[in-house]
Amino acid sequence: MGEDQTGRGRGAILVIDDDPQMRGALARILESEGHEVMQAEDGPSALAATRAHRPDLLLLDYMMPGMDGEAVLRAMRAELADATPPALLITASGQHTRAREMGAVMGLEKPFNVPELLAVVESYLRDLRGRSS
Repeated sequence: MGEDQTGRGRGAILVIDDDPQMRGALARILESEGHEVMQAEDGPSALAATRAHRPDLLLLDYMMPGMDGEAVLRAMRAELADATPPALLITASGQHTRAREMGAVMGLEKPFNVPELLAVVESYLRDLRGRSS
């Protein structure tokens, strides 16, 4: 994990999206803020990456072939229980309003506002750092 100007670690974030352009754009945005970013193109690779790297936060697309975002979260909770990272659900389908009932901490609708996305990410990472102090 990188460090910010205060010397505190930045977040390790797993971006899960079947669209390589969206994944890459999100990764570039988050990396420009100093976050460590991993990418997964589908549910099975997201589960494997979460097992191996234990990210602090997930940015999860809802509409993916095979396992949608809700199925990914169910599988993670079944396997990892309390070790499941918080997830921000990102979707163009209008499902962002159901994010909490799916197990995500929040939903954002595509196209999203980059400053809003970064503010939400920073808020959740600050919360996590506060809990682990």
